[in-house]
Amino acid sequence: MGRVFFPLDEELALLPGNLAPGQQDHVVHLASWMPFKKAASMMGRLLGVQISEETVRRLTEQMGSALEQAQTQEAQAPFQEAGATVCIPEKRAFSADGAMVGLVHGEWAEVRTLVIGEVKEQTSAKKKRCKQEPRVVDVSSFSRLVDAETFCQLAEVEMRRRHVLEAKEVCAVMDGADWLQEFIDVHREDATRILDFPHAAEHVTCLLEALVKAGYTFPAQMLERSLSILKQRGPSFLLSRIDRLPSSLLQQNGIREHVGYLRKREALMQYPTFLKRGLPIGSGMVESANKLVVEARLKGAGMRWERKNVNKMLPLRNGVCNDRWQATWQEAGAAVRQQQKQQRERRRKQREEAKLLTCDPRLLESPPLPPKAEPAPPRLPAAPPATLPGSSRPSAHHPWKRSFLPS
Repeated sequence: MGRVFFPLDEELALLPGNLAPGQQDHVVHLASWMPFKKAASMMGRLLGVQISEETVRRLTEQMGSALEQAQTQEAQAPFQEAGATVCIPEKRAFSADGAMVGLVHGEWAEVRTLVIGEVKEQTSAKKKRCKQEPRVVDVSSFSRLVDAETFCQLAEVEMRRRHVLEAKEVCAVMDGADWLQEFIDVHREDATRILDFPHAAEHVTCLLEALVKAGYTFPAQMLERSLSILKQRGPSFLLSRIDRLPSSLLQQNGIREHVGYLRKREALMQYPTFLKRGLPIGSGMVESANKLVVEARLKGAGMRWERKNVNKMLPLRNGVCNDRWQATWQEAGAAVRQQQKQQRERRRKQREEAKLLTCDPRLLESPPLPPKAEPAPPRLPAAPPATLPGSSRPSAHHPWKRSFLPS
């Protein structure tokens, strides 16, 4: 007997399994926050539901896999503009980066994360003065363990949901990786590109340390003064000072790399202009996402993951960390029910095809007989040998017996 299903389950939109819909929700929700074993223990302690660690793992991976496939299909669907009722903020900011996750057999892989938020100016008190500083609020994340090109395509689902394309002004605060610039080209080529200030400060720090090792001496607090100039006056002053150094010194290892990095990204370090426009200059939002979304769940002590299971957990982590669990669970449930419906449709077609093969009368007929050969013409019987009258001996005229007759 094959698999069966109850039509009432489909009508009530029930998920497969022995747990009630609310219990399945709680199991996957807990497993998105903590290891599977702890989630099973919490189900027994809070709800009195005894469930094994393996069941928690299986149910969580099933829902995460269905959600991942649904989001992949959504990213590949044609773009549709937002309706008139959708409120789209004037300023959007997004940033992307990667975090390393441990896999089985001692392997490490990079999980890429995109963070999108709304830019607002907030009042802050520093040095006894109140001033307006840009802040990124209402952030959301999207994470996948894929290569840069595939991540650029899949991130379209979150870009559409946050209406980045429709926003009037968009800024991209990134580090200096080349794949990030390609990411901006695909999604918002006109976005204001900003080099993350901590990354620029890191290269300035390494450059000063290399110059000190080469024999140069600098006044006290040279680093603080250089970073203050970079933030308040831009990179032109520092680059002009660097150009005064001997060319032989600038070609030394440890100096050439940092000088080239800063010169190549001069347009991305116009921090005074960015601040006047009310744009953020730091990518702290994606750094926090790497720790809170990815590492907090997938990088525990002694934790190792199968590569295929990482992307099953990441959509659920994005849902809980974006404070969108209810919508995430509904989307995952709809994806699972759609998969079940497609499986039943495939099995139905297979049964119909098998029935046609067994019931087609043409297939039941006996194979045709080979064509009959034309009968050969009848052969006349040979004449019996002549015998002498009153004797059974052959005639002497018979050629075969002539030699045996007496002379």
